Amino acid sequence: MAASSAAAVIGVAGIAPIAAHAAVADPLLTAVAAFRSGMADYNANAPQDDPGANAYSLSSWKPPHAVLANWTAPATTRDGAMAALRLAVDEEETGDSPLVGPMMRAALAYLEQEGAL
Repeated sequence: MAASSAAAVIGVAGIAPIAAHAAVADPLLTAVAAFRSGMADYNANAPQDDPGANAYSLSSWKPPHAVLANWTAPATTRDGAMAALRLAVDEEETGDSPLVGPMMRAALAYLEQEGAL
Protein backbone atom coordinates (compact mmCIF):
# COMPACT_ATOMS: atom_id res chain seq x y z
CA MET A 1 0.00 0.00 0.00
CA ALA A 2 2.87 2.36 0.77
CA ALA A 3 4.32 1.73 -2.69
CA SER A 4 1.01 2.58 -4.39
CA SER A 5 0.69 5.75 -2.29
CA ALA A 6 4.18 6.78 -3.34
CA ALA A 7 3.31 6.12 -6.98
CA ALA A 8 0.15 8.21 -6.63
CA VAL A 9 2.14 11.10 -5.18
CA ILE A 10 4.71 10.87 -7.97
CA GLY A 11 1.92 10.76 -10.54
CA VAL A 12 0.29 13.88 -9.12
CA ALA A 13 3.63 15.66 -8.97
CA GLY A 14 4.22 14.75 -12.62
CA ILE A 15 0.94 16.44 -13.60
CA ALA A 16 1.68 19.72 -11.81
CA PRO A 17 4.01 21.17 -14.47
CA ILE A 18 1.39 20.57 -17.19
CA ALA A 19 -1.23 22.38 -15.14
CA ALA A 20 1.23 25.19 -14.49
CA HIS A 21 1.75 25.66 -18.25
CA ALA A 22 -2.00 25.97 -18.79
CA ALA A 23 -2.10 28.93 -16.41
CA VAL A 24 0.71 30.84 -18.17
CA ALA A 25 -0.54 34.05 -19.73
CA ASP A 26 0.04 34.62 -23.43
CA PRO A 27 1.46 38.11 -24.05
CA LEU A 28 -0.25 38.16 -27.45
CA LEU A 29 -3.63 37.45 -25.87
CA THR A 30 -3.01 40.31 -23.44
CA ALA A 31 -1.97 42.65 -26.28
CA VAL A 32 -5.03 41.79 -28.40
CA ALA A 33 -7.29 42.37 -25.37
CA ALA A 34 -5.62 45.76 -24.76
CA PHE A 35 -6.23 46.77 -28.38
CA ARG A 36 -9.87 45.67 -28.30
CA SER A 37 -10.37 47.47 -24.99
CA GLY A 38 -8.75 50.62 -26.39
CA MET A 39 -10.99 50.51 -29.46
CA ALA A 40 -14.10 50.05 -27.31
CA ASP A 41 -13.01 52.98 -25.13
CA TYR A 42 -12.40 55.13 -28.20
CA ASN A 43 -15.73 54.23 -29.80
CA ALA A 44 -17.61 55.00 -26.58
CA ASN A 45 -15.77 58.12 -25.43
CA ALA A 46 -13.87 59.86 -28.22
CA PRO A 47 -14.82 63.49 -28.81
CA GLN A 48 -16.80 64.16 -31.97
CA ASP A 49 -14.40 66.72 -33.39
CA ASP A 50 -11.44 65.54 -35.45
CA PRO A 51 -8.69 67.12 -33.31
CA GLY A 52 -10.25 65.74 -30.13
CA ALA A 53 -10.79 62.29 -31.67
CA ASN A 54 -7.20 62.20 -32.93
CA ALA A 55 -5.88 63.19 -29.51
CA TYR A 56 -8.08 60.59 -27.79
CA SER A 57 -6.84 57.86 -30.13
CA LEU A 58 -3.31 58.49 -28.82
CA SER A 59 -4.36 57.37 -25.35
CA SER A 60 -6.87 54.68 -26.27
CA TRP A 61 -6.26 52.40 -29.25
CA LYS A 62 -3.10 53.63 -30.99
CA PRO A 63 -0.54 52.41 -28.40
CA PRO A 64 -1.79 48.79 -28.37
CA HIS A 65 -2.25 48.95 -32.16
CA ALA A 66 1.43 49.87 -32.54
CA VAL A 67 2.40 46.92 -30.32
CA LEU A 68 0.41 44.51 -32.49
CA ALA A 69 1.54 46.02 -35.79
CA ASN A 70 5.14 45.35 -34.74
CA TRP A 71 4.51 41.90 -33.22
CA THR A 72 7.10 39.28 -34.18
CA ALA A 73 6.75 36.51 -31.58
CA PRO A 74 4.56 33.44 -31.94
CA ALA A 75 1.48 33.09 -29.81
CA THR A 76 2.33 30.98 -26.77
CA THR A 77 -1.13 29.48 -26.24
CA ARG A 78 -3.98 28.23 -28.38
CA ASP A 79 -6.15 31.04 -27.00
CA GLY A 80 -3.55 33.58 -28.08
CA ALA A 81 -3.38 32.07 -31.57
CA MET A 82 -7.17 32.12 -31.84
CA ALA A 83 -7.34 35.75 -30.67
CA ALA A 84 -4.71 36.68 -33.27
CA LEU A 85 -6.66 34.95 -36.04
CA ARG A 86 -9.94 36.55 -34.96
CA LEU A 87 -8.30 39.97 -34.96
CA ALA A 88 -6.75 39.35 -38.39
CA VAL A 89 -10.15 38.41 -39.79
CA ASP A 90 -11.82 41.44 -38.19
CA GLU A 91 -9.12 43.77 -39.46
CA GLU A 92 -9.14 42.25 -42.95
CA GLU A 93 -12.89 42.90 -43.17
CA THR A 94 -12.41 46.60 -42.38
CA GLY A 95 -9.79 47.13 -45.06
CA ASP A 96 -6.05 47.35 -45.46
CA SER A 97 -4.79 46.88 -41.90
CA PRO A 98 -1.16 46.51 -40.79
CA LEU A 99 -2.32 44.04 -38.12
CA VAL A 100 -3.36 41.23 -40.47
CA GLY A 101 0.13 39.99 -41.37
CA PRO A 102 1.67 40.03 -37.88
CA MET A 103 -1.37 38.33 -36.33
CA MET A 104 -1.49 35.62 -38.96
CA ARG A 105 2.25 34.97 -38.60
CA ALA A 106 1.94 34.76 -34.79
CA ALA A 107 -0.89 32.25 -35.04
CA LEU A 108 0.86 30.20 -37.73
CA ALA A 109 4.09 30.06 -35.72
CA TYR A 110 2.15 28.76 -32.72
CA LEU A 111 0.40 26.10 -34.80
CA GLU A 112 3.69 25.00 -36.38
CA GLN A 113 5.29 24.69 -32.92
CA GLU A 114 2.23 22.85 -31.58
CA GLY A 115 2.52 20.32 -34.39
CA ALA A 116 6.15 19.66 -33.46
CA LEU A 117 5.26 18.74 -29.86
